[in-house]
Amino acid sequence: MDEAFLTISNKNYSDSIVFLYNIVVCEYCTFDQLGDPLPTNSSQTLKIGTKYPYDIQVFTEIQNKTIQCNIQSYSFSENASYLLEILQINPNQSSCSINQTKPSSYYWTPVIILLILLCLLVFFIQLFNVLYKSPNMRRILISFGYQRLDHHETNVTQHTSPTTQRHALPIIAEDTDQTNIHNIINSPGQLPLVGYARPADSTIKTTKVAPKRLRGLDTFRGFSLMVMIFVNYGGGGYWFFDHSVWNGLTLADLVFPWFTWMMGVSVVLSQRSLLKKKVSKVDIFFKICRRTVILFFLGLILQSGFAKPKSIRILGVLQRLGLCYFFTAILVLISDRLEDESQWPAGNDVGQPIGIELKNTIFKFWPQWISILVITCTWIFITFIPKLDNCPRGYVGPGGKHYYGQYQNCTGGMAGYIDRAILGDSHLYGYPTCRDVYDTKIPYDPEGLMGILTGIFLCYLGVNAGHIFAHSTSVRRVCGQWIASGVICGFFGLLLSKGGHSDSWIPINKNLWSLSFIFVLASLAYIILTILYLLVDVKQWFTGEPWLWLGMNSIVLYVGHDVCSRGFPIQFQVNDTHPQLLAVHAYGVAWWIFISGILYYNKIFIAI
Repeated sequence: MDEAFLTISNKNYSDSIVFLYNIVVCEYCTFDQLGDPLPTNSSQTLKIGTKYPYDIQVFTEIQNKTIQCNIQSYSFSENASYLLEILQINPNQSSCSINQTKPSSYYWTPVIILLILLCLLVFFIQLFNVLYKSPNMRRILISFGYQRLDHHETNVTQHTSPTTQRHALPIIAEDTDQTNIHNIINSPGQLPLVGYARPADSTIKTTKVAPKRLRGLDTFRGFSLMVMIFVNYGGGGYWFFDHSVWNGLTLADLVFPWFTWMMGVSVVLSQRSLLKKKVSKVDIFFKICRRTVILFFLGLILQSGFAKPKSIRILGVLQRLGLCYFFTAILVLISDRLEDESQWPAGNDVGQPIGIELKNTIFKFWPQWISILVITCTWIFITFIPKLDNCPRGYVGPGGKHYYGQYQNCTGGMAGYIDRAILGDSHLYGYPTCRDVYDTKIPYDPEGLMGILTGIFLCYLGVNAGHIFAHSTSVRRVCGQWIASGVICGFFGLLLSKGGHSDSWIPINKNLWSLSFIFVLASLAYIILTILYLLVDVKQWFTGEPWLWLGMNSIVLYVGHDVCSRGFPIQFQVNDTHPQLLAVHAYGVAWWIFISGILYYNKIFIAI
């Protein structure tokens, strides 16, 4: 798996030659020797990794002279065979070529099949919902209900005396659930209003009501959890289902920050709901503390296992979620208040000027924005101002081989230094994603202390999305502000990273939870939630299932998948090939989707 055969050949070059290589993702690294020096008319066959592209250089062994060989960012395919050949044309000219001599395996086929199966699963679930709710199916179910009732009454008649016997026609109750606000069309060509209800009579009168559960958010959370489970099980061994080596983004880098952002949205909706129920802010504060403690200690228990106290990793995924949640929820609790509903517009024209709309959704929360600005500036100051011994000021690289080994013990810059100074090496994550490629020697925790600061910023951007949903007066306004927020965050993320380059002011980096990383992830989250909100809540073209099932019990399922990550029947050992690994990891995800469906349809929702 992830290997190819490479034959290096010195066809007729007079001197012995040396092949050197560097993996492209290892930025500013020294080249390593590939195989042994080759004398003239000799060759050697080696195994070479296929995860990342390579830069290759060729030198003469004796004169240490560079041979013109321009091979840059060359990607090898899994299980293929290649011939890298050096040919001397004349004493002053040589040629270098690399050719594939054996075809590769079907590397992408398992991934394509998996995506097709996932699409089919979603399609058939939607089809079942449509058929189940169709008039024909309703008539069949009603008829079936009549037959069962008639059979029941016949049995009762046989065991009931004539004096006490009662005959009654079955009563079929109509669906008395409240009309969903998103099914109400206020006027031709307009989308329905958020948080408003239409009375039964013909006159249009609007009253502000508490927003209902945002099913698009639950769907988004469930999708992220599905990807997280798949990635944690191994992602079929594919590199793009794993975390970035250092800078950059992969699918695995997205889901945890999205959870943090979505937690911010939920903070607004849950606190508004509690205040509507006349729950005091003191009681809400204790609920926040209780949830934070549960999240922190759950994370501590899950990742500690049977480790000795002196080597327990203190911080982690759930710990980061809990701490970001705590600070953000307290900030919202202190400064948010339930608006006076009598001040909301009523009558035929429920819209309000965009200036007032922005004031209600953004500007009136200026104390919160100032607090977040202070937190963000603190991260910038600590990251880029102090200078460490033997490290350049503002260094945010992986250390090890980076910059040709000059800063071996500078992994993570100030973020890594603070973690090692406060928590100690033995309480940090010992296998950072950069370890294999950059040959780093010191531990680095991607969920360290400094990332809490930018994590709070990301969580508050989710709070902003919640404020927009709760205080806007129409679906158009909600979607418009979400899209605008996404565009603004994307602009700043790409600006700081100079379009996603490592040589930039602030590179996109999940290990650091860098500021550009936060902006880009928030941008994607705003846009995805907008799409799901329209599809699931407004137009109701998509039920959100099966991701909705996962999103309704996300913490329980996350803990369950972690506890049962190695045990049969959820996971078991297979050969190290992409098809088999992908199959067993996808099977593990399917298992938790099945469990979440059972919980959902039995209305079992476990919150902490």
